[in-house]
Amino acid sequence: MEITFMPESLTEKLKNEIGTADWTLLKPHAERGVLLIIHPQIDLLEVAIQVAKDQAEEIRLWLDGGKITRPTQAQMEQWETGDTIFTCVIVQPFVLIQLPS
Repeated sequence: MEITFMPESLTEKLKNEIGTADWTLLKPHAERGVLLIIHPQIDLLEVAIQVAKDQAEEIRLWLDGGKITRPTQAQMEQWETGDTIFTCVIVQPFVLIQLPS
């Protein structure tokens, strides 16, 4: 008898991959230019799904509206000296983060 596994949905996969990280784990991704900050008004899971599906139009709207940004030098310097824990998920090649509310 052969056992087959149903692949989990993209939503469930990404939902299960959302975790937390401190700046020391995220800094290398920022240095490579692949760290994106997701505005707290937007659901991190929804953004991750749209990035995974390569929904360029929706992502462009968020970027143009300032809902997705790259960290500034000032933010990175602040995080360097702080103990902020971020909510994050990896959607290759990006690492999406949200600041604690």
